Amino acid sequence: MPYRAMKESLNAVIDSLSDGILVTDKQGKIILYNQKAEAFLGIQGKAALDHPVQKHIRNDVLVGIINKILKLELPLPYRAEEVCLMDIGNIRLRVHVNPVRDEHGLLIGSVTLLHDMAQLSAIDKIKGNFLSMVSHQLKSPLSSTLLQTSILLDGIVGEFNEKQRDLLQKVRNKIKGMVDLIHDILDVCYIEEGGYLTQIENLDLAEILQRTVELMQPQIQDKNIVLHVKIEDHLPLIIGNKSSVEAMFINLINNAIKYTPSEGQVSVEMSENAQNVQIEVSDTGIGVENEDIPRIFDKFYRVRSETTKNISGTGLGLSIVKSVVDAHRGAINVESKVGEGTIFTVLLPVK
Repeated sequence: MPYRAMKESLNAVIDSLSDGILVTDKQGKIILYNQKAEAFLGIQGKAALDHPVQKHIRNDVLVGIINKILKLELPLPYRAEEVCLMDIGNIRLRVHVNPVRDEHGLLIGSVTLLHDMAQLSAIDKIKGNFLSMVSHQLKSPLSSTLLQTSILLDGIVGEFNEKQRDLLQKVRNKIKGMVDLIHDILDVCYIEEGGYLTQIENLDLAEILQRTVELMQPQIQDKNIVLHVKIEDHLPLIIGNKSSVEAMFINLINNAIKYTPSEGQVSVEMSENAQNVQIEVSDTGIGVENEDIPRIFDKFYRVRSETTKNISGTGLGLSIVKSVVDAHRGAINVESKVGEGTIFTVLLPVK
């Protein structure tokens, strides 16, 4: 097939896709995009070819992520960028940006995939309503059972022998795990329904982080974890919901503690980055395999391996983090290396 005919066929295939595709070279110049990308990003015809992304794409967060991807150097662990854009007309897009490398591993550009979330959002809403209804029905009886089991263990109604006490302790732990799961499900449903954003205000992220760290001291001490906190002075305020941002901090730090062995280290750093506040949570934990990283924000997804089988959790913590970041029109990035640790980087836009 002649080159021109092959190129036309390839363009026809790309234009037929339901997702938008945008490709740049390593200098950040646009070299390819399809009709869906034109519609999603408001690009006019083919005028954007061979021009820098910032000249034709008006979303600063997306442009920033593409440019950051293009600055990656080897060797690097797996790295992917994802942000949910909610300010492009009435369209809600999920955007994946990844580096493109040649056969020698050298960076030659980036590829961006833009997916319209309308249909998935409708399905998620149905599932969310069902989960919310079931969780509300289970919350009261389970909380009551947990309280009664605690009363029994406190010896208020009489003493138990060692075997009886051990069995009751196991029952209480299981019930507590179910109650925690219900609370997480309700948090996810509430965030996705926009409930947290009905009460928005100016937020001092440094103050919220410091309070969260104080609340989590018992968990940190139980595992003998060394926690480092570094907060840049005079950070700008963001607009958001305090409860949801607290939930984001709690789940990010809790995740780092959970997957870091005893006597390991967890670091939390906060600084200003362009028009965003950047939060970086890193640990010296077990790390995540490359193939698991794209799914760690999925609801109920948990990495299954010999190193994680004894670590309890609901599989909703990082889903809550992602929902909060999306609701505040931010971005989240993950870097991980097995046996060395994981870094979560969150960008939240300032006022």
